[in-house]
Amino acid sequence: MEQQQISRNPSPPPSQPPGNHLNNHSFAIEYHPQTHASDQAIEAFSRLTISQDFPPHTQAASFLSLPDTLDVVPSASGERQQQGLFGAHQNIKAGPGEMGFYSGVPFLDPPLQLKKYQGDDYCDVYDNGCYSLHSKKALSKKPNSHFPFLPSSHQSMSIVYNNQQKMSLEKMKGRLVSLAKDPVWSCDLNLKLEQGLSKEEIDMILLEVMDSFGYLMMNNLGSRFVRNLFMVCNESQRTRIIMVLVHFPFNLINICLDPYGARAMQSLLEMMILPLQVSLLVSTLSLGAIPLACDPNGQHVIQYCIKHFPVEYNKHIFNAIANNFFRIATDKSGCCVIQSCVEHIHGETRDRLISQITANAFELAVCPYGNYVVQHLLGMRIPEVTTDLVKRFQGHFVSFSFNKYASNVVEKFLSESGEYHSAKIIVEMLKDASTSQLLLHPYGNYVIKAALAKSKGVVRQALLKLIQVNAVSMQRNLYGKKLLFWIDKMELCNA
Repeated sequence: MEQQQISRNPSPPPSQPPGNHLNNHSFAIEYHPQTHASDQAIEAFSRLTISQDFPPHTQAASFLSLPDTLDVVPSASGERQQQGLFGAHQNIKAGPGEMGFYSGVPFLDPPLQLKKYQGDDYCDVYDNGCYSLHSKKALSKKPNSHFPFLPSSHQSMSIVYNNQQKMSLEKMKGRLVSLAKDPVWSCDLNLKLEQGLSKEEIDMILLEVMDSFGYLMMNNLGSRFVRNLFMVCNESQRTRIIMVLVHFPFNLINICLDPYGARAMQSLLEMMILPLQVSLLVSTLSLGAIPLACDPNGQHVIQYCIKHFPVEYNKHIFNAIANNFFRIATDKSGCCVIQSCVEHIHGETRDRLISQITANAFELAVCPYGNYVVQHLLGMRIPEVTTDLVKRFQGHFVSFSFNKYASNVVEKFLSESGEYHSAKIIVEMLKDASTSQLLLHPYGNYVIKAALAKSKGVVRQALLKLIQVNAVSMQRNLYGKKLLFWIDKMELCNA
């Protein structure tokens, strides 16, 4: 029995994959119709033969040698035509359907059989030297006229641009608000504004977008459209815009709190010429001066009014800031507004702000943002103000030198107060027993540097002697070593 089984399965030829040499004693399998059909299919696949007329394809795959067009590929006869351009692996004489695979598997539905795409409406994804599915004929590069034309991205943009040029402003009527926020059509609207429009056309635009002006100003694309619209409007049209904006004060303040709205508002402020326009807009902004001054976007609107408009227009803003001075001065954005007020205003309002700064100098000096207000006032070098501040800080210079923020104020005292006041401050520090700790302190060592840079004569010699006495401990400290290195470098430069 074993000999008969072996004779039925001779060794396969070199071109045929080896079959399964299993006998009846290998393992026992319960007979089942589906299993029997599967065995028949496997046996059919194992008898597949590949033509031996062609040598094995050993060359590395390369597409560099393909012809420029598949129309000129000469047709071959017989099995050579089946090989194609990609080697002998396509020369399979029988497919699953021809071998009876589907008929041998009763549980496989006929609709699941492979389809043959040979119609005119079918096209492979890659037409550069490819073959159609289940076909021995190379695809032609001739385009199929039955396919719908899909333009490329560049062609699509060209079509859209041509449509934009053909669409007049009259055809856009009723959709200007939505088009102004569209990434494509907003560019066309801005182009029409830049090219110039008549007064009637601008009036038509204003009539449609006036109720949505605030909404557009807070939109990325809409704010640009609004700014361009400001530029082409005449003074009467701008006055109409301002009248609409100030009619709802809280909406106007919300616009200034928005990053895009703040830019659009600054553009409107830049174009205002008439006193009526300035008075209406600035007086309305003064109602929200506190939230605007403490906002990173709104502060730019307030600062523009302070820097570019006369004091009589800003008096309501100044009064609101002065009444809430400490809250604004200790804010990250508000401290910048206070500095602009002190620098650009004059008269009684300025004196009021300066007196508030000096009265709250201690609290401001130790504040992360308030210390900039004190430094800015010292930098203005107003003699009477500097003298007043030195008197207020007297006896506290050393303690403030240990503070992260107040140490910057002490440095500003030494660099901006003049030789007389700086010498007075250094002498006070030399008399304090804790001054030697400043040599090793991460913030205090900067104060010592500022003192060395401004001191002269006997005061400087006393300061250098203090450093010499503590040189050993300074060499074992990171900040002390940096200070010694800085001193050596400075002496070499002065030599």
